[in-house]
Amino acid sequence: MRFSVAVFLLLTFSPIFIINLHCKSTKCEESNKNFFEKKMNNFTKKKQRLCINFRKAVPSLFNTSIYRGKNVDCKGKEIETHYPLGNCKEDTKILHVNNYFPLKHFRKFTFTKFYRGNIFKRENNVISQSSYTNDKKIDTLNEGKKKLHTFQEENKNTFVNMIKELRDEEDLNEKKNINMDSIFDDINKYINIEMYSSIYGNDIYNEMINLYVKRIIPKDYEKKYFLQPIDKSIIFHIDKYEDNIFENLLKLEFKNNGVLISNINKKYYKKKYIYRMIKILHYFPLLKMINNPNDLKKLKKIYLPLLSYELKMFLFFIINITGGHFSANLSLLEIEMILLYIFNQPTDNVIYDIGHQSYVHKILTGRKLLFLSLRQNKGISGFLNIFESIYDKFGAGHSSTSLSAIQGMYEADWQVCRRSKNDITTLRRNYYRYFSGHNDKYVMEEEPCNDLDKIHIAIIGDGGLTGGMALEALNYISFLNSKVLIIYNDNGQVSLPTNAFSISGNRPIGSISDHLHNFVTHNSSKGDTNSSFKKKGPNIFENLNYDYVGVIDGNNTNDVINALMDIKNNKLKRATILHISTRKTSDYIMKKSPINIMHSIKKNEIFPFDVTSLDNKEVATHEGELENTHLSDPSKNLNVNTFSEETFTDVYTREMLKHLEIDRGSTVFVSPAMLGGSGLLKISEKYPNNVYDVGIAEQHAVTFSAAMATNKKVKVHLCIYSTFMQRAYDQIIHDLNLQKIPLTVIIGRSGLIGEDGATHQGIYDLTYLGVLNNASIISPSNSVDLKKALAFCQLEREEGAVFIRLPRINSLSTDYMKNRLNIDIEREEAQMADIHHLRTSFWGHARVIQMSASAVIGSGSGGGSGSGSGGRKRVAIFNMGSMLFNVVNAVREMERDPQFSEQFSFTVIDMIFLNPMDEGMIDYVVDQNTHDYLVTYEDNTIGGFSTHFNNYLIEKNYIAAHNLQIHNIYLPNRPIEHATYQEQQQDAQVDQVSLVRRIKKFLTGNFP
Repeated sequence: MRFSVAVFLLLTFSPIFIINLHCKSTKCEESNKNFFEKKMNNFTKKKQRLCINFRKAVPSLFNTSIYRGKNVDCKGKEIETHYPLGNCKEDTKILHVNNYFPLKHFRKFTFTKFYRGNIFKRENNVISQSSYTNDKKIDTLNEGKKKLHTFQEENKNTFVNMIKELRDEEDLNEKKNINMDSIFDDINKYINIEMYSSIYGNDIYNEMINLYVKRIIPKDYEKKYFLQPIDKSIIFHIDKYEDNIFENLLKLEFKNNGVLISNINKKYYKKKYIYRMIKILHYFPLLKMINNPNDLKKLKKIYLPLLSYELKMFLFFIINITGGHFSANLSLLEIEMILLYIFNQPTDNVIYDIGHQSYVHKILTGRKLLFLSLRQNKGISGFLNIFESIYDKFGAGHSSTSLSAIQGMYEADWQVCRRSKNDITTLRRNYYRYFSGHNDKYVMEEEPCNDLDKIHIAIIGDGGLTGGMALEALNYISFLNSKVLIIYNDNGQVSLPTNAFSISGNRPIGSISDHLHNFVTHNSSKGDTNSSFKKKGPNIFENLNYDYVGVIDGNNTNDVINALMDIKNNKLKRATILHISTRKTSDYIMKKSPINIMHSIKKNEIFPFDVTSLDNKEVATHEGELENTHLSDPSKNLNVNTFSEETFTDVYTREMLKHLEIDRGSTVFVSPAMLGGSGLLKISEKYPNNVYDVGIAEQHAVTFSAAMATNKKVKVHLCIYSTFMQRAYDQIIHDLNLQKIPLTVIIGRSGLIGEDGATHQGIYDLTYLGVLNNASIISPSNSVDLKKALAFCQLEREEGAVFIRLPRINSLSTDYMKNRLNIDIEREEAQMADIHHLRTSFWGHARVIQMSASAVIGSGSGGGSGSGSGGRKRVAIFNMGSMLFNVVNAVREMERDPQFSEQFSFTVIDMIFLNPMDEGMIDYVVDQNTHDYLVTYEDNTIGGFSTHFNNYLIEKNYIAAHNLQIHNIYLPNRPIEHATYQEQQQDAQVDQVSLVRRIKKFLTGNFP
C-alpha cells in the first residue's frame, strides 16, 4: 500500500524542510536529505495566495479530501512535487512538511482523509516566531469526527507509528465489509421459505419471494399493504437533524410508544446505533414501518403472514448478533403478533409465563430499534420487565406464575368495577356456584360487573403447567370463575430441550404433559375453530369447568386469528382454555444443534457477523471476508491466563462420571427441568436410569430428592440453579434441614450470572442457606477444592445436607492455581482417596493463599501489637466464593505499589466453608498473629458470609479487644440487571480495579 500525506501553506510559501520517511514493516529510517521547493511550473507569482483552481483541486486544506501526490492542474499549469527516493524500496512513503514563518504566532488546522476507509487526520499547528518551531498535535478522527487518537508530535517515529496504526485499522475495517444480501439469502434457506406456499397459498408465497428473495419493493408499498397511512418514525428523517435534536425526538417517540426510555442507556439510541438498525431494517419493509400496536393494526389481515416471516428473519439475524433465547421465541411468534393485532393492549392485560419467549412482543411494542442492546448492559432485558415498557404488565423470569398473576389482575379489576357501581353482591358471587347444584354448567346470576371492559389473557406452556403454583391457580380460577383466557402453548416440551436420556427416556418428563395432551385432545377435532364453545368431549380442563377451544396450529396466522377473533366476538362466559400446538424447531435447527434445538444461542452461532461492520457505508453490497467474533466469555474478559477452558459445571460432570465408574452407578441425579445447564447431559447418555428430570417443579424436586436420600444405599445429587432453589425454601427448611438428611445439593449458577440479569442472579443463596444449622455450605473457588468436596459427598456421612455452589464462569487454570494460589495440585488430588484426610484436613477448613510476611503461621506474637517487622500494618482478606482471583490479583497490584507496600502487609484466606466456618483460622489471624485490618469479600449480597464473620468476632469480643478495623465487601442489596459478567462486577464495584480502590481507601482512611 502506498500513500502520501501532504500539508500546504495557507498564507505563504516559505522555505520548506521535507523529511521523507521510508517504512518497511515497522522499521522506519530518515533519508536525511534537505530539500527546498524544487519545481512548480508556471505557478502563480504571488506566493501569499493559492489560485482558485488549486484551492478547488486540493480541498483538504479547507475541508476533507485525500492527496496522493498526483499531478494537479491549476489554470492549465502543471504542478510537480518531487520526493527523495532514499536507499530502500519503501512500502510506504510519507511526505511530512514543517513550515517556518516570519510570524509572531500562527495556528492552523488541516483535515486529511486517509487512503482507505473513513478515518481522518487533523493537524493542529501552533507556530511561534521566537523559536521558529512547530508545536504540532495530531488527532485521528472517524467519519463522525469523533476523536480516536491524539499524538503530540515530537519526532518522526510518533508520526510514522500513527500512520501505521491507522493503516492497520483500515485493514481491519476492510475485512469487516460483508454482503448482507448473502446473509439474508442464507436465512431464507434456514427458514425454508418454500414451505409457505402450501400453508398460505401461491399469492402470499409469491409476495414473499418478491419481497425477501428478489427484494423487489413495490412502489407505494405502504398503500398496498396497509389500510391507513402510517405515522412514520423519526428515523426516516435521521439526516435532517443534528445529533442532540434527533436523540431527543427519538426519545420522545419511545415514550409515546410506551417505552420507559429513561431506564435505557442513551447510547443505544444515538445515531450510530440507529444507523446500524436502519441498515438491518432495509430488509424488512413491513416491520420497518411498524413502531407500535396501532401501526400493526393498520396492516391488512391478509398480509400478516408476511410480517410473521419478517419477524422470523429478524429473530434469526438479531439474536445471532446479541445472543439470547432463539428457538424459544419461534414457538409463540404468531400468537404474540396476533394478540397485539386483535386486542387493545396495554388496556387489555396480557401476561407471558415464559418471559424469554416475549421477543416478538417487545419488537412490536416500540422496542425494535433497541434490539441491538438486547441483554446488554442497561439495554433491553431478555425477559418481560415492568420497568421497561407499559406493555410488560407483569415481570416474568421464572415460570408457572402467569395464571396466579392474571387472576389477580382480573379480580382487582372486578373489585374496582364493583365499587364503582355500588355492587354489594359479593357473597352471592363467591358462594352461588357452590350451593346452586348446577355443577355441570356453574350458572351465575347476572352481576353489574359480570362483563368487564377488558380481557385478561395468560400464555403458558413449556412445562409451566407442571409447576405446582400453576395447578393451584388453575383450580382457584375455576372456583371463582375468573373470566380469563388461558392460552396453553403445547410444543411438547416440559423441561429445557436437551433430547437427553433420563429415567423417563429421551423425552422431557412425560406424565402430566402426556396426560394433559391426551385429555385435551380426546374427541377433539384439531384445527376446528368454527365455534369457540363447541362441545368436543370431556377433558381435564372441562372437568375443571373451563370452556375449551382447540387444538389449533399456533404457528398458522390464519388459524390463530380466526380462533382469537371468535373468542373476542363471543366474549368470555367463563374461564376459557385455548389450546395451541406450536413448533420451536425446523430442519435447519435440528441439523445445526439437535441436542438443545437452539433454545438459547451464543453470539454468531448461526453465522459469523461483526456488528461494527454495519458502520461501513457499502455494507449491503460490498463483498468481503467475514470477521468471526465469539460470545464474550465472562472469564476471558478478565485475564486469558487466569482461567481454564472448563467451567465449574464441566469439572462437576467429569468428576461424577469417574465416581459412577467406581461406585457402579450408585449415585442418582435429580433436576427440575435443567439437565443441560446442570451438567447432566453426558451423565444421562451413559447412565439414563440414574437421572430424574422432574420438570419445572422445584418444591417437588427437593422433597423427592430428600426422601430418596433417606435410603443410605443410594447417594442423591439434586442439581438446581441458585435462582430456582429460592422457590423451594420451605421444603429445604422443613423436609431437608430439620431431618438432617444427607442429600448433596449442587447449586448451579451461583453468584453473578451475566446477561440473564436480575431474575436469574445467584446472589442470595448464602443469605438464605446460612441459617440452616444442619447443613454444610461450600463455595469452592477452584477445581481442586470442588473435587475434594465431591469426594467427601461420596462418603458415608451423618452430617446432613451438603450444598456446593458452582458459579457460571470458567474454573481457574492449572498455572494460576499453582503460581497464584500456591496449590500443589498433584499432591492434593492424590489425597482425595484418603478418607481420613477428607474428614480431618479438608472438611471445615479454610485455605491459606498467602500469609503476611510478618505473620507466618507458628510465629504468632500471642496478642501483641499488630505491627509487623518494619512497622507495617497487617491486613487479612477473607474470601468466600468464586471471585478469589480478584482478591489475589488486587493484592499483587497493591504490593507492587512501593509506597503502599511499605505501610501494609497482606494475608489472603479462602474460607471455602460458610458452614462449618473455620473459626480456628479466624482465631489465629485475629488473636494470635494479630492483624490490624480485616476485609471480607464474597459473591453474595448482604446477610451472607460477612454477617456470619462479624457475628463471630462480636461473640468473641475480638473487635474491642484488638481494636480491629473491619470492612465488608459484598454485592449490593439491589437488583443487578443484565450485562456481561465483567460489567456486572464493575457496576457492583467488586472487580479487581474497584477492589484495589476500596481497600486502599479503607486502609489509608484508618491509617494514622
